[in-house]
Amino acid sequence: MKFLANLTQGWLRQGKPKLWASLFRLIYGAHNVRIGHNFRCDGMPRCLVDSSAELIIGDDVEFRSGVEVRVHGSAQVLIEDGSRIDRGVRILASNCAVVRIGAGTRIGLYSVLNGGDSIDLGRKCLVSGFVYLQTSMHRFTSLEAPICDQGYDHGSIQIGDGAWLAAHVVIMPGCTVGPDAVIGSNAVVVHNVDPASVVAGIPARKLHDRVSEK
Repeated sequence: MKFLANLTQGWLRQGKPKLWASLFRLIYGAHNVRIGHNFRCDGMPRCLVDSSAELIIGDDVEFRSGVEVRVHGSAQVLIEDGSRIDRGVRILASNCAVVRIGAGTRIGLYSVLNGGDSIDLGRKCLVSGFVYLQTSMHRFTSLEAPICDQGYDHGSIQIGDGAWLAAHVVIMPGCTVGPDAVIGSNAVVVHNVDPASVVAGIPARKLHDRVSEK
């Protein structure tokens, strides 16, 4: 029984992700979709990549089940080496946006990267579950037309290397989070965040700076 259990666990950890990855390559491989070595996925990702858009997945990238990637217009999604994308994550790039997920970055379950404008996630970032990176906001200046008909304003988002966005964080358009910063759970970031600082609250406010142990 122990041998059978180990065999089953081995299949779930290695065999199944490799099988799904092979099917993903077969179905989605195209001139504008590039997939690196040792790509793994727990189930078939849902991908829609326009002919003038581009999706590039680096080496040793892992998708969990239910990941959705949509790349529209002339946008580009870059998922660099060693990144891990958890269950139910949605990545959208449209217009001329570039959405980059830096090498070694981990994105937690059901997070959303809404790239009406560019999103740049640095290397070795931690993005916890249910985080929302929002680069687009509905206009609401006129009372003569429904908000859904007034279009959008856009602003790019930059997250520095080594930053941690805790669970349920929202990053609003146009914000930059500095390297090694920590954003506390449920915070809503509406202004730039200094490097190596800790912020929390709605709207997010600085609590203190991180201090090196050296």
